[in-house]
Amino acid sequence: GHSKVAPWLVSKIKELDPSGDNLLTVEEFYPDIAHAMGVYKKEFEDNISSKFSKTHPEYKKWSGFTKSIQRTLTQFKGLKGKNVVWEKKGFLSPNEVIVIGAHYDTIVYDPKTFQVDTKSDMPGADDNGTGVAALLSLIDILSELNIPKTVRIVFFDFQELGFLGSKAYVDKHLKELRSTTKGYINVEMIGNDTKLYDKTKKLRNFKAYIRSKGDIGYFKDKKLADIIIKGGIRSNSSMKWTISPNSYDNSDHSNFWRKGIPSVAFTQNLEDDYNSKRHHTANDFPETINANSYYQAFKSIAGGIIAWNFDLIH
Repeated sequence: GHSKVAPWLVSKIKELDPSGDNLLTVEEFYPDIAHAMGVYKKEFEDNISSKFSKTHPEYKKWSGFTKSIQRTLTQFKGLKGKNVVWEKKGFLSPNEVIVIGAHYDTIVYDPKTFQVDTKSDMPGADDNGTGVAALLSLIDILSELNIPKTVRIVFFDFQELGFLGSKAYVDKHLKELRSTTKGYINVEMIGNDTKLYDKTKKLRNFKAYIRSKGDIGYFKDKKLADIIIKGGIRSNSSMKWTISPNSYDNSDHSNFWRKGIPSVAFTQNLEDDYNSKRHHTANDFPETINANSYYQAFKSIAGGIIAWNFDLIH
C-alpha cells in the first residue's frame, strides 16, 4: 500500500491542478537510518532507562518498543523514500514562501506489546489521511487563485520512523529555507474530536503547538500561529485553536525547529482528547473521523494560509 501512495499523490495532484503551470516533483532520498536509531536510543535512555529498573513494566514496554522500531528501521536500509512536492509561485513576492506539510506514511503497533505490527491493516485515516486530504483540497483551491506569495505543499515520507522524510527535505533545502521561508505549517491528525471522551467535554478545541516560551524561536512560532488562526476566524470557521507553547516535537515540524525555522503543528488536542484507542492501530478508520470538526479545521487552516498570502492579518 505504501509503495502506491506517492504515484497516487502525483496523479491526484495533476487531476486537481491540470494546468501544468505549477511545480510538481518527487524528491527521492535515502533515509538516515543511523540518525533515527540514535534518536530512539537516546529517548529511551533519557526517559526510561534512567528512571525505571529493568524489571519495571514501563522499562519492559519501552525497551520492546525501541528494539522493535530499530529492527524495522534496519529492514529499510538502502530503500529510498519519496517526498512529493507541489509549489505555486507568487506573482508579486515569489521569494516569500510558506511551507505546509503532511506525512503520508502510517504504522500500526500491537496494543499489548507495543511493538510494530507489520501484518495488520494500516488504514491510517486520522494519522495521517486527514492531513493528506486537507492539503490536497488546499491544492484544489490554490490552483484556481492568483496568489501574491509562494505556497509550497510537501507530502512527507518516513515520518513514522524518526521523521526522516522531513529531515532529508530540510537538509537538502536548508539554505533556501532559511533565506525565503516565513514558516512551516505541519498538518497532522485533525480528524479526531469527541465530547464524550474529551476531558473538557468540548468539541473543536484543537491545538497549535509551538516552542516553549524560553526557547529563542517562541516569538516567531507564536506570530505564525496567530496569523493562521486569525485568518481562520475570517473564514468563519468555528474551530478554536489553543496555542500550546510546550515544544511538542513528535512530528515533522521538529526538523524545521532544529534548523531555526518558525513552525507550528496544527493537530488534535493531545492532552485532553487524544485518539488513544485508534491511533497507530488497525482501527483508525475513516468512519471514526468527526467530519464536521475536520471540515472546520480544514477551513480554518486554508483560510489562514490565504489570509497570510494576501496580508489580511497583521
